Amino acid sequence: MKKIDLHIHTKTSSQDRDFVFSEHNIKRYVRDAELDCIAITNHNLFDREQFEKIRSVLDILVIPGIEVDIEKFHILVLADGRDLDGFSSRCDEVARKWHTTGLPLRHEEFESILGDLRQYILIPHYLKDPKISPESLERFGGHIHCGEVSSPKKFMACHKDPEMLVPVFFSDCRISDTLSDLPTKQTYVDCEELTFGTLRQVLKDRDKVSLSTIGGNRYFQIFPDGQKLSTGLNVVLGDRSSGKSYTLQRIYDWFGAENTRYIRQFDLVARNEVEDERKFKDFLSEKTSLFSREYLADLQGAVGHMLEIDLKSDMESVEQYVSTLLNYARDTSRHDAFSKATIYNEELFQQKNLSGLENLISSTKRLVSNVEYRLIIDKHIPQAALKALYVELMMTYCTQKESNLKKDWVNTVIQDIKARLQRKSSAPSVTDVDLLRVATNKRGIARFEELVKAARKAKIPLRKKKGSFEIVAQVGPFMRVSELKDLSRSQKGFSAAFEKYDKPYEFLQELRNIGSPVEASDFSKYLVKVEYKILNKDGLVASGGERSEFFLLDKIEGASSADVLLIDEPESSFDNHFLKAEVNEIIKEMSRKMPVVVVTHNNTVGVSIRPDYILYTQKAVEGTEIKWRIFSGPPTSKKLVSADGLELQTRDILLGNLEAGVKTYEERSATYADLKD
Repeated sequence: MKKIDLHIHTKTSSQDRDFVFSEHNIKRYVRDAELDCIAITNHNLFDREQFEKIRSVLDILVIPGIEVDIEKFHILVLADGRDLDGFSSRCDEVARKWHTTGLPLRHEEFESILGDLRQYILIPHYLKDPKISPESLERFGGHIHCGEVSSPKKFMACHKDPEMLVPVFFSDCRISDTLSDLPTKQTYVDCEELTFGTLRQVLKDRDKVSLSTIGGNRYFQIFPDGQKLSTGLNVVLGDRSSGKSYTLQRIYDWFGAENTRYIRQFDLVARNEVEDERKFKDFLSEKTSLFSREYLADLQGAVGHMLEIDLKSDMESVEQYVSTLLNYARDTSRHDAFSKATIYNEELFQQKNLSGLENLISSTKRLVSNVEYRLIIDKHIPQAALKALYVELMMTYCTQKESNLKKDWVNTVIQDIKARLQRKSSAPSVTDVDLLRVATNKRGIARFEELVKAARKAKIPLRKKKGSFEIVAQVGPFMRVSELKDLSRSQKGFSAAFEKYDKPYEFLQELRNIGSPVEASDFSKYLVKVEYKILNKDGLVASGGERSEFFLLDKIEGASSADVLLIDEPESSFDNHFLKAEVNEIIKEMSRKMPVVVVTHNNTVGVSIRPDYILYTQKAVEGTEIKWRIFSGPPTSKKLVSADGLELQTRDILLGNLEAGVKTYEERSATYADLKD
């Protein structure tokens, strides 16, 4: 097995923070990490002079390369080094393009500058930002076989899936004069002799790449001293102040805050009942906001239509119309030739609303152009029939649109003539009003109020299991003005609005008067109360302690998007029955997808959970120096071994840390035996 790191930076570029290259540190990195091959891959540049100097001081294979910004991703381009003049000139062209435009290369520019792509090893950011898109990957044809990932979890995901690229895991480090801790992110490749050609071949075969030299992909190196972690479940043991938390923090730093789900000791335990209640409500609101939005979506759509209706203005226009009509009928003595003209009080043509037809055309177009579900669509509606429907709908739309345009033109003429006649006539005029629109608006308000009343009927539209708990959403009306105020989380007054709560249209107008933070886009949630509860296995509302249990389960499940899950002494906050029945199972399930590290001194978690790897921390004073050691190994190994070669008996560690020692364990066993008899 050969150890490689093909992503190393030795020169500052516009995408980097400034740093000063250290020849000493690159020698130290190659020596201490026992590397067999590295590649120099600076951002959009290749410094030939520096590369040749680095190659001359190292006795391993050093590959020339460049990290190129192309479209929206980064890609490593590695050359065999036989034609440094040609490779250097191509990289200089990349650098010129970058400095001129400050923009990534387009794919066509990349190929034009780099030439025949078959001569390179191309490694894009794959499961690592900024990553290559499937469309961009396809454009490279068969020239890309492996992709760089950002964590052991993502390495394992790629390694298990034959449809994904062969994964590689590199340091992406800056070899600066301030580099203290050496990188521990490298890849092992299975080959006898390491050359550019053999490297290109093994990087096409996922069975020839791994995270470690012993144990394949079951382990990966975490610390520079060679300390490993399992890609599955790790349990950290140790006496008080022996370095458990220190070790966990170092693991946290290695993965990075944005990639880690860290459940700290006592973090989930309720301390203040009022504060805990508030935090719990916030949690439920956040977790279920998507459901609320979807559940109230239709109602919110109706709210949007209601906000467009000004009923007060409608009624005023009708009253004005009736009043002017009566005046016109009563004051016949002032009628003249102008007022007697038919067009004097002519009503305007009503235009047809085409929004429904537009939506139908849009839906038909989606059916015609859909590729993903083409077979299902064709099974029920032939493509020719859909196209014919689309054409006929478009023709109907054009006809009706033309009719509307004609009516609009005629209405403009009518209004102009009416205005001229009314200016010349001494007779009163009748104010225009769209009585159909007014009637439609009134009917719409009545239907809206029916919809709101139906939405307020008590029901439970959501039941969702999580362990032995159940999340339920209860729907109903608001009963007190204080509930509206709590929902808004503001000091705004809701008394006037709540008086109109049984008249939804008028209630909306009052909400509109309140203003920020009561936004129109959220009015539906003030119309209907959606309340969330967590029920325990008996169907009762969860108590404070049970809420903490629920939080733990949720946080563990929520770690799926992270690269690692860290849990610090869960037994400090939860009883053994809950840990054994609920937590262990979900932790074990998570460890099948990602590295999990649990610090514990409890046998329920430490042994019953059946870890894949054990780490035992120990603090020792050697002279005047404090030495932190980690002894580690599989739980089936008789000995745990430290990075500097010291050994401890696994049985002694487990009994001492999880059972309070052999004597205590034997006494407790005897007690249980006596009780049984």
